[in-house]
Amino acid sequence: MGIRYGRIAPGSDVPEWLSVSHCDCDGIGGFARLLRERGAELPELPRTKNPCPDVIAPLWRLWLASHWEEACADRRDWEQPRPSGTEHAAPPAWRLFTEAETKAILAKCRRDRVTVNSFLLKHLDQAVRPEIKRPDLKIPWMIPVNLRGDITHADDTGNHVSCVEPRIAPDDPAEAIQKQILRRLNRGEHRANHLLLGLGKFLSHGAKVRYLNKDRSKPAGNIGAFSNLGVWDAEKKIEAGGSWVFCPPVVTGQLLGAGCVTFQNRLGLAIQGHSGLPSSPEIAKAWMKRWVDGI
Repeated sequence: MGIRYGRIAPGSDVPEWLSVSHCDCDGIGGFARLLRERGAELPELPRTKNPCPDVIAPLWRLWLASHWEEACADRRDWEQPRPSGTEHAAPPAWRLFTEAETKAILAKCRRDRVTVNSFLLKHLDQAVRPEIKRPDLKIPWMIPVNLRGDITHADDTGNHVSCVEPRIAPDDPAEAIQKQILRRLNRGEHRANHLLLGLGKFLSHGAKVRYLNKDRSKPAGNIGAFSNLGVWDAEKKIEAGGSWVFCPPVVTGQLLGAGCVTFQNRLGLAIQGHSGLPSSPEIAKAWMKRWVDGI
């Protein structure tokens, strides 16, 4: 469950890969820890843009939605990773855009009136479809959602994350993806998922293990996570000694994890396949090339 961060020092073209446990923090929190260790002053971390204090209604809406959502590709439709004793045997594939390229991507999204998140997810979805047995079906994705400001922990770098799970059809434009994600946020899907995850604190360790093993053996489930840490230090006040890329972990049942972060006006992407895939390093590079070509 290691969150991967790649620090690219000035004058280098090879990242120094660092890992922070997802058991201790989320993607934003882990990045904040690494920046603070390098002297950055971050008095307040990004707060949620989608607060949802309600309890019963989000759970009810999530239950209703689970009964009418259309069928989509499941874990039988992609190659199943073999058990691996070495997590993240290969580093993620990555790409760091220049400031000019990043500016052009932002301008494109503004013209199309879509978020960078929806634009990148659209092209990521297209990049991984060649490895799906039935690429004509919808693909379920997991999108982490920051809950800082909606929930509070003693350590601001702790795990303040939930998620929504959009299902993307092969012909969905970025605008449709954005509308679907907003619809899921408006009905409180991220709040409901956080409440369900919170039930785990009432289970023993053995019960948690049994539940997770049973849950991950089900064919239904998302293909992987796409996480965007957002924009950091556009004014270039942080002397962190280089540029950064980021990649979320890949858990049992998932095929891949992909992430992005914009640090000092440069967008960085990273993607990794499950460590049990026989061609994990090569397929991650192929996914990245298709992703960048689409962008």
